[in-house]
Amino acid sequence: MIFLDENKIKEDYDRFMSLIEEDPRSENLKRMYEALDQELAEAPAAAVQHHHNAFPGGYLDHVLRVHDISLEMTKTFHAFEGELNFTPQELRFAALHHDLGKLGEPSEPYYVEQDSDWHRKTLGQNYKYNNTIQYMRVTDRAHYMLQQYDIKITKNEWLGIHLSDGMYDESNKSYLKNNMYPYPMKTNIPYIVHVSDYLAMVIEKDKGKF
Repeated sequence: MIFLDENKIKEDYDRFMSLIEEDPRSENLKRMYEALDQELAEAPAAAVQHHHNAFPGGYLDHVLRVHDISLEMTKTFHAFEGELNFTPQELRFAALHHDLGKLGEPSEPYYVEQDSDWHRKTLGQNYKYNNTIQYMRVTDRAHYMLQQYDIKITKNEWLGIHLSDGMYDESNKSYLKNNMYPYPMKTNIPYIVHVSDYLAMVIEKDKGKF
C-alpha cells in the first residue's frame, strides 16, 4: 500500500482546518470534524488501488486538490464567459465537503482496512466498506452529517455537493437531464465541482501508477 509521509498528512490536516476557520460556520464545522478527527486525518479517498488515493491520508489530499482545481476552473470558466452564479464561499464549501460522507460517522468509519489477503492481492482492495454502518450514498451522508451538527448550507452548496459525481451517479440524471425546464440548473456550481472532482481523480490515478 502507498503511504503518504506523516508530515504531508499533518500539513494537509492543518491546511484543511485553516480553510474551515475562514467559514462563518466554523464553530459547528470544527465541532463536527473534531468528532471525525481520526478519520479526517487517515481516511482514504477510495477502497481500491486502481481507483484513486486508496491510502491513509488520501481523503484530505483529494478534497484539497478538488478545492484548488475548482478555484482555477472558475477562472477559466469565467474567462470564456461562463456565468458565475454562485459565491466563492459556496464553491469552497461544496468542494471541501463534497466527499464528507466518506468519513462515515463518529466511531463508525466508512472504510475499514481489508482483512482478506486474497482481496488485497487479487483485486487490489486496500479497504472495504464498513458493513456495520447504515448504508447511505456518500452525498446523502454528507447532508446528514451537516444537519446533525446544525451546519446550514445554501441551495447552491447543497447542489454542488449532491451533484458532485455528475452523470456517473444515476440518481443525478433527474437534475441534470430534466426536460421539464429549458435550463434545469439555475447555478453552474455543480458543473465546476464535478469537473474539478473528476480531474483530481484522473491526476491521482496517474500518480498512483508510479
